[in-house]
Amino acid sequence: MRNRIDGEYDWRTDLYDETAEYFGVGTKNGGIDGACELFTQMLRNLERAADYPDMTEDLAAVLSTANVTVEHRTIIGVETD
Repeated sequence: MRNRIDGEYDWRTDLYDETAEYFGVGTKNGGIDGACELFTQMLRNLERAADYPDMTEDLAAVLSTANVTVEHRTIIGVETD
């Protein structure tokens, strides 16, 4: 796999370097691998958190990012026959 890091994509160089440093690995590929593993684990955890009884709409908003929206709504209703 090749990722362009020239021209309009030069911002990726800093991103990949910071990611590798965060995960304590010596290569950009190692950083990308770590970020992908973190992402998949966090998605599963966020899905579980959204259904957690103590979750609030405000906390869901805090846990959201530019790429992942966490939603939680409390719906209360009464039905009669």
